[in-house]
Amino acid sequence: MNSSVACDIQLVASYRVRVFVLEEYLEKVLASVKMATNLKYGNYDGVSWCSHSGTERCTPRAGCDTYAGNIDEPYMTDSTLVEFSIVRDKKILDQVILSIFASHPWDEPVISIQETLETRKNGVI
Repeated sequence: MNSSVACDIQLVASYRVRVFVLEEYLEKVLASVKMATNLKYGNYDGVSWCSHSGTERCTPRAGCDTYAGNIDEPYMTDSTLVEFSIVRDKKILDQVILSIFASHPWDEPVISIQETLETRKNGVI
């Protein structure tokens, strides 16, 4: 860090949200999340991280509303890990989860939420 630049670094209680998404649904899911929150991180809006494609695997079972694959047969497809941070506000988190479910092709998207502390500088949360 440049010592000639004065900044106030603070730790902010946050949720780190991760979800696996098919590439063709990536922008749809992110747009839906952005309707729930602006994905603000300091002086930046729309902040998210997307991994390179990996392989998602499952076996659809009776009772699911499968987007792809056949009941009781193993299925695999390429998917992208999307990750973003929001301030620790349960109402915003609930809206984010609903937005993912509404825009994601799977009837049971894999969403992981971790409570964490993240840095912000100069009082901008």
